[in-house]
Amino acid sequence: MVSEQKEPFVIRGKLFTSLDDGENNEYLYDDNGVMVVNNEGRILFVGSTVPDEYSHYKVVNTQHLIIPGFVDAHVHYPQLPVIASYGASLLEWLDKYTFPEEVRYGDRSYAVARAAKFLALILEKGVTSAAVFSTIHDVALEALQVSNRDFGLNLVSGITGMDRGAPDQLLADLPAFKEINQKAIERSRDIERFSYAITPRFALSCSEKMLDYCGQLLESDQSLLMQTHINETEDEILATAALFPKVSDYLDVYASFGLLGNRSLFAHGIHNTKLEYEKWAAAGASVIHCPTSNTFLGSGLFDANGYISKEINVSLGSDVGGGFSLNPFVTMAEAYKVAKLRGQVLCPLRLMYWHTLGGAKAIHQEESVGSLAPGKYADFCLVDITSDDVGSEIWERAATVQDKLFSLMFAMPDSKNRIVATFTAGILRWHDKIQSGL
Repeated sequence: MVSEQKEPFVIRGKLFTSLDDGENNEYLYDDNGVMVVNNEGRILFVGSTVPDEYSHYKVVNTQHLIIPGFVDAHVHYPQLPVIASYGASLLEWLDKYTFPEEVRYGDRSYAVARAAKFLALILEKGVTSAAVFSTIHDVALEALQVSNRDFGLNLVSGITGMDRGAPDQLLADLPAFKEINQKAIERSRDIERFSYAITPRFALSCSEKMLDYCGQLLESDQSLLMQTHINETEDEILATAALFPKVSDYLDVYASFGLLGNRSLFAHGIHNTKLEYEKWAAAGASVIHCPTSNTFLGSGLFDANGYISKEINVSLGSDVGGGFSLNPFVTMAEAYKVAKLRGQVLCPLRLMYWHTLGGAKAIHQEESVGSLAPGKYADFCLVDITSDDVGSEIWERAATVQDKLFSLMFAMPDSKNRIVATFTAGILRWHDKIQSGL
């Protein structure tokens, strides 16, 4: 953590950002770009030369690549301690590892320690915005919110709704859930850079009454988002169909309770029907692709082209702890490999878009985060493109920006953190004192 800096400044170096067009992979790249940040942490200008009116600002020159902070659009902070737990399918993994760990988050001191650790780790990976799953405990969500005062990330989260299909210690009956959920929503309205998401865990853990309440709440308050899981494994789909025999498919479960709309974030979406793609697109909902989790748990292969062809907004999530890494470059590399296994090819420009502006669109904040553009928060990170001799040579030899980005996803070892500094709202929140040069 680094103390807050309030002075305006200019940062100069190699600069990359996606632009607001996910279909054509448009971007800005400048080998000698500049970004001007005001004392409120907003971007004033991005370009090649500093405008005269900002010429008196302090200039920070960097040898590192300047990119937007990443948006991790699906991650479970209570699951960090069970990352890389061995040998189970999704439903077995939840019972064996996840649920026992989540029970512990009813203890405030434990939740505070874990929340601080989680936020520190994602900052080190260049993540500046995240849609985070908590637990059923109000103290777990509050721990995340309080801890973030020291880290300054842009967060989306909420109390997790569960009233069946889990250990008794993780279930809240509907009256109790309504009470703690409403209190958490009201508390959250006054927290800077925090958005509340109604969070029914998934259909298997929610009764019809729980889903109906969540849907009514989403409809009544336009400031709220909704996050959940869908079509992750075939076993999960079969179990869901048995619990909800009157619906046509998994997506229809959520739609029938008013949870399918343009403020909905659905993680996974691997095993979809053609009708589900069509309903998804018509609703304007987002899908969160979590490739490291899907391969680790053997859940299946995400059909990128199925979403692209329907112009459905896609973003990326680490899905820790089903996912095995918080590193966005690892997530993008795994997404590329998953697509290849389906006979599809994803451009690295699209992958960068999905992990920045695509994520910002999913959380309905594309006007303020997700790219380096005037008016947006100065959420960005610095990437060391020389941390590995082979990787550095590949970067220099790469003829196109696409090839340079691709090299970052694959050529440099994950053991050497490519991110050397992370800023949120123009404030240096974390840096590698040896590598960053700051």
